[in-house]
Amino acid sequence: MSMRRFRIFALAALVGLSSFTASASWQGTWLYYDDEGVLVDSWTAGCRELDGRWGVETDNKVFVQGCRASS
Repeated sequence: MSMRRFRIFALAALVGLSSFTASASWQGTWLYYDDEGVLVDSWTAGCRELDGRWGVETDNKVFVQGCRASS
């Protein structure tokens, strides 16, 4: 394999890996809490059938990365 072909292959592998990493980091759920710490909103994105939102958005929020089956 020539050096040029190796560089192209290495660049393609690097782009593919970074693309996978970027898309995986957007999978998760934002949880919104009121001033008393009560859960008042949830927004799930990047998890296909689990995607959705309910409740009232607040400034007090936490992000949980990854997709989980709903309980």
